[in-house]
This record gives sequence, C-alpha cells and structure tokens, in this order.
Amino acid sequence: MGANGAGSTAAHDETGCSHYRKGDPFMCGIAGGINTTTEVIQQMLDRIIHRGPDGIGIKHHGPMVHGHVRLALVDLTDASAQPFSHQDTTLSFNGEVWNYSKLKAKSPHQFQTTGDTESFADLLTRQGINSLSAIDGMYAIAFSDQHGNHYLARDPFGKIPLYVAKTKTGYLYASERKAFSANLKPIAVPPGYGFDLTNGQWFQHYKLPSHQYTTVTDVLSLLTDGVQQRLHADAPVCCLISGGLDSSLILALAKQQSSNVTAFTASFDSHSPDLTAARRLCSDLSVPLIEVPVDPTPDLIDQAIHTIEISSKAQIEIAILCIPLAQRIAAEGFKACLSGEAADELFGGYGNFCIQASKAKTTSDFIKLRHAQLAKMSRGNFVRCNKAFMAAGVECRLPFMQQQLVERVINLDKAESPPGKKLLKQAAKDLVPDWIVKRQKDTFQGASGIASQMQQQIASPTIFYNNQLRKQFGYLPKD
Repeated sequence: MGANGAGSTAAHDETGCSHYRKGDPFMCGIAGGINTTTEVIQQMLDRIIHRGPDGIGIKHHGPMVHGHVRLALVDLTDASAQPFSHQDTTLSFNGEVWNYSKLKAKSPHQFQTTGDTESFADLLTRQGINSLSAIDGMYAIAFSDQHGNHYLARDPFGKIPLYVAKTKTGYLYASERKAFSANLKPIAVPPGYGFDLTNGQWFQHYKLPSHQYTTVTDVLSLLTDGVQQRLHADAPVCCLISGGLDSSLILALAKQQSSNVTAFTASFDSHSPDLTAARRLCSDLSVPLIEVPVDPTPDLIDQAIHTIEISSKAQIEIAILCIPLAQRIAAEGFKACLSGEAADELFGGYGNFCIQASKAKTTSDFIKLRHAQLAKMSRGNFVRCNKAFMAAGVECRLPFMQQQLVERVINLDKAESPPGKKLLKQAAKDLVPDWIVKRQKDTFQGASGIASQMQQQIASPTIFYNNQLRKQFGYLPKD
C-alpha cells in the first residue's frame, strides 16, 4: 500500500520505464523477474513499499523486469534513482557500497552522480559479474548486462536478504518473502552466491580467505574503519545502545569520529541492568540518549512475526523491541543506525558457544564452529536486523561486519581468540569504562526482560509464533 493507504502506482513512458517518484521520507528494496509483467512486479513492490518510499521505479531490460523502492541515504538526488541504467546495462540494488569512492577513482568513466549506485553499475558493466569481489559492502542485486545475461547476487555474509522463486514462465525475486504471491515458496539466495536467471544456475562469488595473523591493534583499527565507513551518509545516522560491551564500543568509536551522535535504546523494564548501564554510559560519554518504551501488545507481536518472516523465538522477541525502536528513530529524522550486532558470533561471546568450543578437540573443529556461527547469522540476526528496521525505513548498519575484520577474526584459533570475547575486550579496554568490559554477558532478549514477559504472556511462545507464520505463508519459513 502507498503512503496514504492507496495502492502505489508508477507512471510509465513509452520506453517501459517508470518515472522516479518522490514519497514520504522512509532502506531500499528490490523486486523483479524474468519473463514476467510490469503488473506483477508493481504488485510485489506494493507489498514492500515500506522499504523505500523515497522513490519507486520499474524498468524493462529484454525479458527482465527490474523493480526498486528507494530509501535515499547517499546522493539524495533523482540522478541515483533505480533501476539504474548505465550504458547497455541495468542495475537494481539494495544496500551500501562502502568503497565506492575508491572504485570511482580507478574508473575511466565520467560519473554524473555522487552516490554508490553509478559506481557499482560501472564496475559491473566494465568487468562483469565476476567483479563482485572488488565490492566492499552489503548488498542484494539484480543486474542485466550488455550480453543478455541476467543475474542475482547477495553479499559475502548475507547481511541483506534476497529471495528467488521459480514460476511457470521464469523466475521472480524480491527483498522479502511477503512480496511473493501465496502460491510461491521462495528460497533465500545464500551468502556469497549468485543466481543466473537466464539458465537457472547458481554460482559462488565469494569464499572466506585463509588464516591471517591478527593483533589487538588490527582488530581495533579495522573496527574503527568499519564505524567510519558506516557513519558516512548524506542523511542523519545514530547509534543503538543496549548497555553491553559491543554496542558501547561502537558508540564510543562513533563519538570519537563525530561530536553529533545520538543514542537510542529500547526500554521494556525500567529496572533492567541493560537500561541502567546504557544510561550510565551515555552520561559518561556525554551522548544524548533517547529511551523508547515498548509495550508488547498482541498487535506488536503479530507485527514482529509478519515483519521478520523467520521461525526463531529469539529473533521474533528481539524484533518486538526493535520495531518500536526503529519507528522512533525514523520519527526523530534518522535514516540509518549503527548496531553492535555480530560481535558475539565473531568473538565467541555466547555461553553455548563457549561450551561447544571447550569440546572442540582440534583447531579445525574450532574454526568450523566459528564459521557455523557466521553462517547462522544470515538466516537469523541479519534477516531480523534488516527487516525490523526497514519496516520503518531505517537502515541498520553493522560495523563489526567490516569485511576485513570478519576475514581476520573468523579464522583465529582458540589461543588467538579465546571464547568469551577476550580479544575484543582487550581492544575495548582503553575506549569504554572498565565496568562495561567486566559486565556479565546476557542475551538482549534476556537482559531486557522481553523473553520472560513473552513466556508469561503466551503459554507456548514458539508454537504460537510458528502457527502465526504458517497462517501468513502457508508454510514455515526457515530463513
């Protein structure tokens, strides 16, 4: 539905291209397909309009129909609107390219825009789909090249969701499951993979590199770079704070790089240890803190289930907190936020990981366990993080997923990066107060009190959540 409850429509010219249309100030979403119609893609875009009402567009490229809804964060002008035509190619993408300035500097092309879209399209046009290895960013893309090939691709770690479904005549793709009609069962494009819509073949465009020697200084330097990259925008950016080590470190680094930082936290239990810690830290750092009260009403619970589209008790309950938080962030004029998400998986913070790690008999077993933690996020944390915030038109950015940082720490053995986030604590000790570093680890849903509340409010939460998902999709989505 459109901004005022009316169905979204796009005006088309004689070329089959839709005019870029301004909308209410709401990250991007894509939907499209091969051997389909404009009407089908328009219906799919209407179902995910919340992801980008700054603009909506549809463009034909041979048998491919590209559709896009836009949240403008870098280059707010119409010139970067999508689907984006570059020479004889067309690109639709959701996400951010952090190294786009470096890519532009290496290209002979005379750029007409200041954002990352033209840079991404130019690279793919000149070097083909195999040039994805040059991209440092988070993305889900649809790309039609000058040779009649049509591709989908998802970033190396699966930070941005992307789904594809086979139809009677071809394929459809979209950023969210809800974009598809009820008779289709879309599957997620795996992290680091692409799909050739022309021949129906999968291909891998990314593999984790081998072990690299990594120091505490390396970790801090790369994380600082990750924060700096993600603070860049032509629209306001803020930070999420839970009171734990991970978000506290991100806030401290953001404060170092920008004096104009605002923190947001979800407030469910006013006496929770996380909220108390968040208040104390923001006071210590002289950062304004906006507390967002959360009331887990039946409507909010249903909204969380509908929004994130995955069968996970933990992720749904975190989404119950994140959705009102995202709405308030948007209402305060912010289009992006920085989160401490992924630190526990990268540095071994969870108790169950520590138990499993203690049973790992070889370095190989330990590394496999770490890789499994990373892969799991593309089916849970990243999906929830993206969709819960995108429901309010807010892009959630993850500095801990800075690509070089992930590649360095994920292959460290038990001696180099002991479970319990010891390596990260060493990196953080001069940036955040000692009492933050020494705080006992708890899950977000546990420390906030939302998990225990749901157990009281709903007799069997997991069964209830799964039943609601089956009602929505006719099956139980797993990723």
